[in-house]
Amino acid sequence: MTSTLSSITSSETSTASSTTPGTSIGLTSTPVTSSTASITLSVTSALPAVVCQNGGTYDGIKCICHSDFYGPACEYSSDSITTDISTEGTIVANVELVVTVTNFNYTEELQDPRSEAYESFAKHFRQEMAKIYGSVPGYEGVKILSIRPATSSRGGARVRRASVTLPMGTGLEVEHEVIFSTVASPDLSEEFQNKTQELVAKLQETASNQGDCEHDTSVICLVVSNSPVVKNMTESSSLDALCQQLAPVGYQDYYYALPTSSTLRCVTNCTANTPITLDCYHGQCHVTRAGPQCFCWDESLYWYTGSQCSGRISKVATGLGVVIAVLLIACIVFVVLLAKRRKHRRRNAASTAGDSWYEEDGCTWTSPDGFLFINNGTGGSVRSFTPSLDLVNTDIPMQIARPSLRPPP
Repeated sequence: MTSTLSSITSSETSTASSTTPGTSIGLTSTPVTSSTASITLSVTSALPAVVCQNGGTYDGIKCICHSDFYGPACEYSSDSITTDISTEGTIVANVELVVTVTNFNYTEELQDPRSEAYESFAKHFRQEMAKIYGSVPGYEGVKILSIRPATSSRGGARVRRASVTLPMGTGLEVEHEVIFSTVASPDLSEEFQNKTQELVAKLQETASNQGDCEHDTSVICLVVSNSPVVKNMTESSSLDALCQQLAPVGYQDYYYALPTSSTLRCVTNCTANTPITLDCYHGQCHVTRAGPQCFCWDESLYWYTGSQCSGRISKVATGLGVVIAVLLIACIVFVVLLAKRRKHRRRNAASTAGDSWYEEDGCTWTSPDGFLFINNGTGGSVRSFTPSLDLVNTDIPMQIARPSLRPPP
């Protein structure tokens, strides 16, 4: 291609097009019919991929969600979970332990339970700890209580596994709660002690048999102290911990136990017909990562007041009301201005009619005596006229009212 273009001695035309990520460029060549070569660049934009949350997959049309999620992007968790756990005689017990994880580095994101890093690690930790604790009878799951950087010194970490010294800042201390379900019995204290000892033995056995796993993030590489128990096993006051273990990661805190029947049912504030149901008057409740929330219907047509869609105002009705109010005000203003204009015209017409008769000069009155008359309508000019009394009957007596003085207008 380069040799062909360089051999052309006449004028050469080329078109350049900038590209961005997500675009493809096709090069189309045209036969050289004269001493001109042309290059056409065609740019095809790739459609942005839909991001499906919570493990959902996009099939080209919509997100395919796991059974625990729904929504356009699988962003909502199911509002209830049905279990086969009997509520009669069942009690929940928990014990707190701490382990050191050496194949994961500490970051500030692990302090935020809603961050992607925290949720990813929490899910992985739950899965791996289930492999360790799962064989203990009554095991239900684990709940992370806190994540801290592993204890370290200036020259390096104090945490050691076999002969390996960890660099400073490497490793996590994970304090977690192990949850069990069991049946009430008079020997609960002894049972709790036996389960705790079995848990510690499982941890120490796993840590000693893992081998070199410092760089293998597919597992949890553990360092276990001689006494990893932070708090001894005790009975829980409710069954909520069981529901929180069954709930998806990131949504656990929003599920509660509802022991209304023979089996345990886990509900949220979005579950209908429960004492804790969130009433969304003109909307629907969804369990999000931020908690149960009301999503109002037809937000393009209505304004809503309150977080529960309790009151709504029609945008169309409000718009029509504003238009009608403006037209009414305009009509009132128009009528007032029109009335003032007509009133002003009447005043001008009366004033003109009162002054115009002075300007009429259709007849002349003459008199030998001569009366002097000042015509105000003609700008103060002086005219004289003589009245004719030929047709006046002078025998009729006249009564003239006594004149009175009036101030000028």
